[in-house]
Amino acid sequence: MDAVASNTQLDSASSACDFCHLPVTGATRSDSSLYCCYGCQLAAEITRSRGEAGQLNWMLTRMGLSVFLSMTVMMFSMYLYRQQGMSHESDTPLSLQLAGVMRYLCLIFSVPVFFMLGWPILTAALEGVRRGVYSTDALVVLGVAASFVYSYLSTLRDSGAVYFETGCVVLVFMTLGRWLEANGKLKASNAVASLESLFPESITVIREDTELSVDTREVRVGDILVIHAGQRIAADGEIVHGRAGIDESLLTGESTPVVKETGDLLRAGTLNLDGSLRVRATCVGPQSTLGRMAALLEAAKNSKCAWERLTDRIATVFIPLALVLAAVGLFLGVRRGGVDEGLMSAMAVLLIACPCALGIATPMAVWVALGNAARHGILFRGGDVIETLASATAICFDKTGTLTTGAASVKAFHTTDGLAVSDALRVAVTLAAGSNHILSRAIVDFARGEGNASTSPCSSQTLPGRGIVGEVNGSVSALGNVALMVDQACTLDSRLRSRVEAIRASGAPLACIGWNGRVQGVFEFTEHLRPEARASMDALGALRLEPTLLTGDHMGRAHAVGDDLSIDAVGELTPERKVVEIARRQQGHGVVVMVGDGLNDAPALAAADIGIAMGCGADISRESAGVCLLGGNLLGVPWTIELARRTVRTIKINLFWAFSYNVVGIGLALTGRLNPVFAAFAMLASSVIVITNSLRLNREPSAALQPPAVAQPRVASLTEATA
Repeated sequence: MDAVASNTQLDSASSACDFCHLPVTGATRSDSSLYCCYGCQLAAEITRSRGEAGQLNWMLTRMGLSVFLSMTVMMFSMYLYRQQGMSHESDTPLSLQLAGVMRYLCLIFSVPVFFMLGWPILTAALEGVRRGVYSTDALVVLGVAASFVYSYLSTLRDSGAVYFETGCVVLVFMTLGRWLEANGKLKASNAVASLESLFPESITVIREDTELSVDTREVRVGDILVIHAGQRIAADGEIVHGRAGIDESLLTGESTPVVKETGDLLRAGTLNLDGSLRVRATCVGPQSTLGRMAALLEAAKNSKCAWERLTDRIATVFIPLALVLAAVGLFLGVRRGGVDEGLMSAMAVLLIACPCALGIATPMAVWVALGNAARHGILFRGGDVIETLASATAICFDKTGTLTTGAASVKAFHTTDGLAVSDALRVAVTLAAGSNHILSRAIVDFARGEGNASTSPCSSQTLPGRGIVGEVNGSVSALGNVALMVDQACTLDSRLRSRVEAIRASGAPLACIGWNGRVQGVFEFTEHLRPEARASMDALGALRLEPTLLTGDHMGRAHAVGDDLSIDAVGELTPERKVVEIARRQQGHGVVVMVGDGLNDAPALAAADIGIAMGCGADISRESAGVCLLGGNLLGVPWTIELARRTVRTIKINLFWAFSYNVVGIGLALTGRLNPVFAAFAMLASSVIVITNSLRLNREPSAALQPPAVAQPRVASLTEATA
C-alpha cells in the first residue's frame, strides 16, 4: 500500500500537459491524456489525426457557422438595446411582445453557438475539475455560463437585459484564439515530426530468402533491408551487398555524395542516390541515428529554462487569484450599477485574466528556436542551454578538427646533401602507403604531386606514437618522429639538425625518413585552417565575445594559429590543464563556452558552462556537449549564440507583454471600463502578439551571422559521386 501511495504521489507531483508539458497543478495522472487547456487538446488531436487538413477544415467550418449565427444574434440584440434605451412611457403592447420575440430568437440562434464552440471548452474544463485541475478553461466557462444563465432567466420572465450576443462573441474570439495558439504550437513543434517523417512508411526486408514489404516500425535488428535508388535508409546498418552514392547532408551538412560499398556503415535518414543496396540492420527505430536525433530534439522541447519555471509558479496561483478578483469585480459592479453591471464586470475580469499569453510566452519562443536550429543541423539539449548560451561572455576553441580541418599537407621536404629528393621520397611513400595516419596521407599526397606516387609492397611495423619501420630496397628504413630516429640509431647532420630545430620552434609538425644509420630527409607539415575560421572569429567579435585557442600543440604553433585569427592562444595543454584554463576564465569572465570536436575534448566540454561539439554527424548523443553541430561549419557557432540571444530577448518581450496586458486589463475590468467582448478580443490579440513575436525567430540574422548551409538532398549519378 505504501508503494502504491508513493507512486500516486509521484504521479501527482509530476503531472504535466501531454502536449506543451506545462505543469497541471493538483492533477492525478491516469491512463487517459492530460491537457492544461482546450488549446493543447486541440493541437494534440490535430497532431495525432491522419486527416490533419480535415480536422482543421471542420474546425474552421464550425467557427464560420458560429460567426454567422453570432452576427444574427447581435442583429436581434440591437432591437433590445434600443428598447432598453427608450423611456417606459413609450412602451406599447406590440413593442413589449416584439422584445419578447427577440429574446427568444437570440436564445434560439445562440444555442448552436454554445454547443459548437462552448461544449468542447466545457468538456475540457469538467475533465480538469474531475482531476482536480482548475485551468483557464474554467474561467471562460464561468463567465460565459453566467451570461447565458442570466440571459435565459431574463427570457423566461420576459423582462430584463440579455447577454446572449456577449457570450457568443466571447466564444468566437476564444475559439479563434485557441485555434491560433494550437496552430502556432504545431508550427513551432514540427521539427520532431519533420525528422520522424524521414523514416519511410514501409521497407522491403529479406526474411527466410523471401522479400517482404513491412512497416518500418516492424524492422528488427539483423534484418536484411533492400534499399533502392531514391530511398532513405530506414535504420543504421552495414552494407552486405551493393555500391551507391549516399547523401549524408542531413548528418554532416556536406552536399558532396559519399560512395559506400560492401562493409561500409550507413546511418538512418541518409539518402541512397543511385544503385541498389542490401543492408543488415544494426540499430532500428528510436535507437537509430535518426531516432536519437528526434529524441534529443523532443527532450530539448520538453525541458524548461528558468523563465519557464518562473511562469509555471506564477500560473499556479493566477487562476485562484482571478476567481477572487472576479468576485471583487462583481461586488464593485453591483454597487456601481446593479446586478447587470456586476455580472459584466466579473465576466470581463474572468476573460481578461486568462493567462493564455503568459502560458505560451516562453515555450513558443523556445520551440521556434529549437525548430529553426534543427533545420540548420544544430541540436540543443534543452531550453536551459539556450538561456545559458545567451549570457556567454567568453568562448574557447580546440585547434585540431575545430579551427583546422584535421588534415595536413607537406610544406617542405629537406634532404641531406648528395641525396636526390626523388630517391628519399620514394622510400618515404613506400612506408607511408600502408598507414592511415594524417601525416602519412599528407606524404602520399605530396609524392603524388611530385610524380612519385608509385610504390612497391614492403613489410612494415607501426610503432604507436613514433612511426613506421619497414624494409625497403633491402635496407631497414624508418619514417616517424625524432624519437624513432634515436631508437633506430639514425643521426642528424648539422644541416638537417638546424632545420629540425627551426621547425620545432615554429611548432609545426614534422617527420623524418632515415636508413643506414642516417636521417636522410625531414618533412615539414602545415595544417589548414577552416576556410570560414576567420569569418567566424570576426562574427564572435561582433557579438562581444572573447575567443581563445586552447590546444595541446607546441606553444609556437598555438601562437601562430592565434596570430592568423587575431585571438589569444595557449599551447602545450593537457586535457586536465584545459579544464584549469576554463575554470580560470569562468572566474574572470562569467559564462564560458567551449567548442571542440567532442572526441578528445570531453573533459573541457563538460567543464565549460556550455559545450559545443563540432561535426557530431552520426554521434549525436555526446553527453559532454550541450549543443551538437551536425556539420563542421564554424559559422554555426556565432549563429547559434546569436539565435540564443534573440530567443531570450523574445521571451522577455513576450513575458513583459503578457504581464502588462493582464495587469492593465484586470484594472480596467474592475472599474467597469472593459466590456467582456473587448476582454475576449484583447485576450485573442495578446496570444496573437506572443505567437507572432515568437515566430520572428525563424527569420535569418544579419549577413555577418548567416547560418551554415545545410544542403538539400539531390539525385546524382554514381559516376558523379565517385568523382
